[in-house]
This record gives sequence, structure tokens and C-alpha cells, in this order.
Amino acid sequence: MSDAPAAPGGSDSAAGNALLAAHFPAAASNPTTVVFRFREPAWDDPAPVATAQRRLAALPQFASLAGPFGTLTPGQLTTLHAAIGGPAAMPAVPPPGNHIPPAAWAAYGAETQFISPDGRTVLFDARLVASDPSSNAALGQVPAIRAAVAAVARAAGSSAYGVAGEVPAAYDVGQVSDADLLRVFPVAIIVIGLLLALVMRSLIAPLYLIASVVISYLAAWGLSVLLFQDAASAGGLYYGIPFLMFVFLLALGEDYNILVMTRIREEASRTPLRQAVTRALERTGPTISSAGLILAGTFGVFALAVGRQPGGGASTGILASIAIGILMDAFLVRTLLVPATVALLGRWNWWPSHHGTPSRAASEPESASARCR
Repeated sequence: MSDAPAAPGGSDSAAGNALLAAHFPAAASNPTTVVFRFREPAWDDPAPVATAQRRLAALPQFASLAGPFGTLTPGQLTTLHAAIGGPAAMPAVPPPGNHIPPAAWAAYGAETQFISPDGRTVLFDARLVASDPSSNAALGQVPAIRAAVAAVARAAGSSAYGVAGEVPAAYDVGQVSDADLLRVFPVAIIVIGLLLALVMRSLIAPLYLIASVVISYLAAWGLSVLLFQDAASAGGLYYGIPFLMFVFLLALGEDYNILVMTRIREEASRTPLRQAVTRALERTGPTISSAGLILAGTFGVFALAVGRQPGGGASTGILASIAIGILMDAFLVRTLLVPATVALLGRWNWWPSHHGTPSRAASEPESASARCR
């Protein structure tokens, strides 16, 4: 969803916005603009423009439509252009001796908001059926609106067309963000996996270490949806949250993973694995927990500070979601899930290296004692 700046609570602008929201739909002050490019100027051949306006007004996605033919008819537009010239160059009031009624003069002058100076580019302001332009319902209508506008452009003989406004722009940014996620996720995971394999000298450990970060990320994302979307009755989360959460949690999670796993590997070279896990947690647990608390607290304070500022809703959601992810990663994944997985896998953690395999020297006394018995 998009995030429009909000007026400070208790201010006159906030009270004015509340009155506007109570009596006027949000889309009235934030229309979606449809633009057509025609081969002939609108005043020379108004029929295609009239066809476009009539068909656009009939679209089910639009609650209302404003265009060049509201006050004026196509015939009046042609007549006034022949008498006055282009509306962009006409004076604001009729000159003395002019026989054009003032109302028609003003209506023709207002055509500059819909028709370009050359008369070939025409725009229409549409109010969507979805009353809130920032809602998911409005964003979900964008593909259907573009398909319908394309059909209208073909029927009207338009040489080019487009759909502009906050809703189409927010939809496009969201689509680009989703596409970036699909590209960045696998690349980042592969690179981190290769680095973990080199550090751990193992092909097994990177698999569950990366899986632990993914689980932490998905859990934090789900909790953020419950808190900031469902519980807060918001229209949706800011589209940048999934990407930024992934970048932060992947970097921090693997940093903590390396700290824990290198210590476990070091301890496992001289003690049994389960004892090595216990000793490693005793030495790294306080560091990870304190670092997680400090970092999550920092993001939490920033979230509270930004939330007090106008238009800070998106940033607040991002910061708070990252803080939640850090806490879950530091206190659940890194201190419980990863050590438990290491203890269950045993020496397979270090495959294909022989780390953790009982040495021959260590096994000889046991074999000798067995022969004596």
C-alpha cells in the first residue's frame, strides 16, 4: 500500500482532513488520470475524443469521470475554436464586442486542463470505485483498468495512451519491488551459502543455517502482518518491508550463525559434540543476546520517534518489523533452533570433512579395554 503524509494529531489540518474524509471520498482529491494521444486535434475531429470519454465513463472500475466534454459538446468545442483559437492563448475574460456568452467563454478556457495546446493529447480524470486510492482494493484494479483503457484506445483510434496517478504508480513500484525480491533472494542465499561452506568447511551446515534465517524471516514477517496490518486494521504493509527485512535479517542472522558455529566447531575438536554445544552457548549466548537487545532496542526507539512525525507510517512499520525479527533471531533461532539442530545431526554437521569423527588414538584405549574384558 502507499503511505500518504498524515497531519499532526490535534492540528487544524488534521481536523480539516477528518471533515473531508467524512463528506468526500478520498479518490475525489486524488484521481487516476487517463491520457490519450490522437492523430488529429480534438477541435478538428472531436468524435474520437467523445467516443473515448463515453466508453471510459461506462467502465465499471470508474465511479465518475471528468473530461473535455462536460459543459461543452463536441460541436461547441469546434465552433469556439474556430471563433477564438486555442484555449491556452485566449484571455481570461471576453474582449469588448465579443458575442460569445461568458459561461461558454469560461468553459472553453477550462479545456486547457484536459486538452494540450496542440489539441492532440487529451486527458481524463477518473474517480475509482475503490474510495481509498491507497487501499489494496484500488491497487488490485490497476491491471483491469489498464486493459480496459487499452480497449478504449483501440476503439477511439488513439495512437498512444497511458494511465497515471498515485494508484498506478504505487502498483508499479510494488511490482518492481516484488520482482527485485525474486532476483535478490536466490543470489543472496547462494553467495551466503558459499561463504558459510568455506568458513564451516562443510556442505551440510550451510543448508540448515540458511534455512534458519529463512524461518526467522518468515516468522517475523508473519508477526508484523498480525500486529501492523490485522490488529491495527490497516489496509496493508508498506511494500518495502519484505525486502528490507530480508536484507537486515540475512546479514545479522548469518553473522550470529558464524559466531555460534565457529565456537561449536572449536569446542567439538576437544570435547563431545553435545558438551561442545553447551560450552559454545555459554560463551556466545550472552554476546548474541545483548547484541540483539541493543540493536532491537535501537530500531524500536527509532520506530517510536519516526512514528510521531507526519508521514512516518511506512518507516515505523519497517523499523518495528526489523526489531521484531532481530529479537526472534537472537533469542529463539540462534540460541535454540540452531544448537538443537547441531546436536541432532552430530558429526554430519561437518560433512564431508572428518571433523567430529573419533580419532584412532582416542579409540585405541577403548578397544584395548574391550580386549581385556
